[in-house]
Amino acid sequence: MHRWHTALVAVPTAALFVLGYRRRWICDDGLIYLRPVRQILAGNGPVFNVGERAESSTGTLWQWLLALTTWVTGEDPAFLAVGLGLLLSTAGFAFALLATCRLHRGAGLLLPAGVFVLLAVPPFWSYMTSGLESGLGAFWTGLSWWLLTRTRRGQEARETCTAAFVFGLGPLVRPDLAVVTACFLAAQWWVLRPSRRGTAAVLASAAAVPLAYEVFRAGYYGILVPLPAIAKEASASDWSRGAGYVQETLGPYWLWPVVPVLAALAVLLVRRTRREQRDRAPGRASLAVLLAPLAAGLLLAGYVVRVGGDYMHARMILPALLLLLLPVLVVPATRVTGVAGALLVVWLCAAVSPLRAPFDVRSTPGSFNVRSSDVEGLGDHNPVRTGTWVVNWPALPEGRAMLARAERAPGPTLLYFDAARRLHATPMRADSPYRVVIVGRHLGVTGAAAPLDAYVNDAWGLASPIGAHLALERWSWPGHEKFLRNYWVFAEWAAEHPPQRDLLRAGAPREAVEAARAALGCGELAELRESVRAPLTAERFWRNLTGAVERTRFRFARWPAAAQQALCDRPAGGGSGLTR
Repeated sequence: MHRWHTALVAVPTAALFVLGYRRRWICDDGLIYLRPVRQILAGNGPVFNVGERAESSTGTLWQWLLALTTWVTGEDPAFLAVGLGLLLSTAGFAFALLATCRLHRGAGLLLPAGVFVLLAVPPFWSYMTSGLESGLGAFWTGLSWWLLTRTRRGQEARETCTAAFVFGLGPLVRPDLAVVTACFLAAQWWVLRPSRRGTAAVLASAAAVPLAYEVFRAGYYGILVPLPAIAKEASASDWSRGAGYVQETLGPYWLWPVVPVLAALAVLLVRRTRREQRDRAPGRASLAVLLAPLAAGLLLAGYVVRVGGDYMHARMILPALLLLLLPVLVVPATRVTGVAGALLVVWLCAAVSPLRAPFDVRSTPGSFNVRSSDVEGLGDHNPVRTGTWVVNWPALPEGRAMLARAERAPGPTLLYFDAARRLHATPMRADSPYRVVIVGRHLGVTGAAAPLDAYVNDAWGLASPIGAHLALERWSWPGHEKFLRNYWVFAEWAAEHPPQRDLLRAGAPREAVEAARAALGCGELAELRESVRAPLTAERFWRNLTGAVERTRFRFARWPAAAQQALCDRPAGGGSGLTR
């Protein structure tokens, strides 16, 4: 039996490693992490552009882990991101399987169940790498689950605080994983029932690093969340689009028939756990542990639906699916679970067979199959290096040539796109702190191609404080709904009197540029720019820290005339800069 249980962990883990390796890649969003890594190693701090404190990395720990490993090895950070993601996610799945086997210890023979979903759903394999924080997220989830299943009354305080410390890192892996942190800490408290002093020690262990970083974030960047959370309006609601996003994940991979089977197994496990030794501490403890990932998974899935999903097909719902699968990755062998396991085997065979057409559609109304699109665009099934993107991305050869010409130009140059996505150049004002500013529609690859001392003006607000704080307009995929139009770009960077030819190409009427330029110098918008571009003195840090709440809430109208009226034409300190 011991060999069988070892195989239950080893075989799926090895299979997932192979599947993840076969689909290894780095996406454009993964490349976004690499420019801050290069800036850190160049001594410019955790920023996307020199001279502007913008937190473009959603996964704080992932950014710093990449910086550390790049500093140690000197290797291409893109290659390291792919390799680390694969190793961490594989280790996370192994920890998860070990933990679930431990959860059901003493139940005799165990059978595989929920692990079949990991083996059948390609997005799990794709996001084992991708360059994003997904691999670290899988590792943290698996490790946290393993630590939670080891929680028992009478354990040493050091062991308890170590587990709480790991649980507390969730928001630094991804901000939305704070939900998981809360559920796991609650389960740990229920199992241990510590004294007030013990509870304080646990909370201090869990909160120390996230709280310290939050103080740093507020003082350094001037806001309370990573900039992409503001750009994507993580607090907004779009339930119908979110439901469609979940359907676009569950439907193509035939997951709907599996849901009732796994739900029934979860209910059976809950009833069994309550029934066995109902009045004894081990029974109560294991029930709290069993329910924690289920509660966290449901809450996280509900959050994904509420915010409208994500533009990347399946990616955002995967952490919730993994959490919901944790207690039923393997299950105790009974007649009922044996039948359920047989049904899951039949489903697995059908799901990985030619009967199920591969979901390689590049886009749907709600999401974008990023891997299929990137592989096709790059002409490489496994793009794992920065150079592959910079050399092969279809739109970049012209951009690199124009960047080189702009670097040699006698004066500062702004590179912008017209409505047909053709790149053009226009002079910038003579006192610009940058020789080159380039608008980035594909932020990751543009940031990889541009020199570190150039300014990459993100068109979607992920790395642009101005773009991120635009009022939301729903017209595109989630996360791509705050397009920074050229009149704002020209207002900030172009010469005082841009050539009429360039204004026509940019679709930026002169009066709109002048209104945008006025708005940039007024009220909360002027203060926002000051918070990220003024030298970071102790006074500036304190002002950023104390104003972080209001600055995080601040939005302004996307139309320059409306923004100017709201920000400039009202009594000082009155009202809000938001105009819808």
